[in-house]
Amino acid sequence: MKAARPKAPTTPNPPSPPGARRRKPAQSRARATADAIRDAFFQLLAEKPYDRISIRQVIGLAGVGIGSFYEYFSCKDALAAVCIHLRVKAIAATMRTSIDTHRTEPLPARVDALIDAQSAAPLAEPEHWAALFVVERKVSGIEAFRNMYAEFVQLWIETLSGGPEWPTDAPLAPTAFAIHAMTYSLVSQTLMTATRPVDAVALRRAVGNAVHGYLSIQAPLAYRMHRFEPG
Repeated sequence: MKAARPKAPTTPNPPSPPGARRRKPAQSRARATADAIRDAFFQLLAEKPYDRISIRQVIGLAGVGIGSFYEYFSCKDALAAVCIHLRVKAIAATMRTSIDTHRTEPLPARVDALIDAQSAAPLAEPEHWAALFVVERKVSGIEAFRNMYAEFVQLWIETLSGGPEWPTDAPLAPTAFAIHAMTYSLVSQTLMTATRPVDAVALRRAVGNAVHGYLSIQAPLAYRMHRFEPG
């Protein structure tokens, strides 16, 4: 009778580093489901008015069940509000990156970079954003709108004052408010009222001329060599 072989020693799994977390598949699936619902809603907005979009159409396009919809959103207005919030948040993040990237550049260059960061997404998908701007007025409360507006004004304050050429005696907060209002209003109202495809290049030029023209009064030395684009 053969003697039993001794079992080879087993190597224990190394302990997880402190603070490490395993990614939970359920969380990943939940995020993918919520993203699919929001993307479907955003796509439908470019095809039909908000009032004609049904939850059943959204879940049909997203490929999810009605139960999945109500896991994440209480109603269509709640879905719209989340879509607006996340897209506005993404624009703010892009603007923040622009501020950090162009901080040492001359004032007109910093301003141009921030206009691009703020307007790039709406100008890239004008039909979708035209519908989103309309819906925003239906589902966003005044406090949410004020908070959003204040966040964008603060980003403009940082752009103006965070680099060279901004005069110390120029009115900072009122100027930031004015140029955000110009950028937001020219883009949103042009898209909402357009009856034909929007010329994104011409609209961007109009925004730039309006903003730089106003700033040339507030910071004339920074604009002494600036050339405005005709049109």
